[in-house]
Amino acid sequence: MSPPNPGYSESIQELKKTILSKASKSTAIGLAGEMRCNLPAFNENRLNLEKHLLKSLAEKEDFADFREYIRNPRRKTEDFIKAEVEKYIFEDHKDKAVDILKKNVEEINKLVEQALFTATEKVKSQSGDTSMWLKEFSALLKDELTFDTPNFSENFSDINFVDFFKEMIKKSFKLITEQMSSLSLDKLRESRQKPEEILIEQLCKCCWVTCPFCAAVCTNTIEDHSPDDHSVPFHRAAAINGVHWRKTVEFHTDFCTTNVASELFFYLSYVSEECFPYKEYRKAGPMYANWRITPDESKMAYWKWFVCKFQKELEEHYSLEFKGKGEIPKEWRQIKKHQAIKSLDEMCE
Repeated sequence: MSPPNPGYSESIQELKKTILSKASKSTAIGLAGEMRCNLPAFNENRLNLEKHLLKSLAEKEDFADFREYIRNPRRKTEDFIKAEVEKYIFEDHKDKAVDILKKNVEEINKLVEQALFTATEKVKSQSGDTSMWLKEFSALLKDELTFDTPNFSENFSDINFVDFFKEMIKKSFKLITEQMSSLSLDKLRESRQKPEEILIEQLCKCCWVTCPFCAAVCTNTIEDHSPDDHSVPFHRAAAINGVHWRKTVEFHTDFCTTNVASELFFYLSYVSEECFPYKEYRKAGPMYANWRITPDESKMAYWKWFVCKFQKELEEHYSLEFKGKGEIPKEWRQIKKHQAIKSLDEMCE
């Protein structure tokens, strides 16, 4: 009895790739779900994620990282998610992740073995040929795997060949299984669907509009939440976004919530002569009109600590100074890093 032609070997290799791709995808989805449950940074909403990102930035004390976050919060958040996933999968839970990947391969193997048996029994009971067997085998797996069915130079009608063919597939499949027993997590990196991409889709599909005064990020979990206003639980010191007193090099250190309760005015740009009262900021144009800034004295210790910690870097970055009207309040300098980090808990209360 003649063995299958070379197209058979190519199709078996295609089946191997398909199994591995399916296993990698299932593993990525499973690990993403596990991290949503087990990692504090991922197990709530975007606001909670931001809290953990800010905590991480404070612990590292790298001004360049802070600057990137202020300038492009979404990209920095995505980088944070990728780093957390990398640490969870490839460092802290490496063995567990490998076991999950192998378990998914084994489950798919069982599906294929069952399909082999079921297709063979049905074809034999109906005195079918190899063409019928291939159709049955493919149909049984179509919901789980997508692959090209093996090609043959001729259609064998001898019913005995169906058993022969099944054994050929089983032997080839056993070899595939043995090769996959030494799988590494590098296969996850090659997967079309990666755990970090799943988490980014889940956690970052929200609003990223920033406050025109202090650059705080709107915390609404809906990407386009019009007609609802943009808002944040805590604004920042305006100096963090480079705001300074008109025709001086002195930073403006007040927070947005204080400014909108004051009698102060602001200019639309450094060169504009048009100004508006902070109390009527919504009249200043589209980028201001859709923000809800509540006048109060809420000032998170975290941003006070940040200004003190990176005073020199902020001055160099903006070519401005914390002096005169922009002098840093003395009480801000009493805030320690652990107090700043602790204050982040207020974000989620």
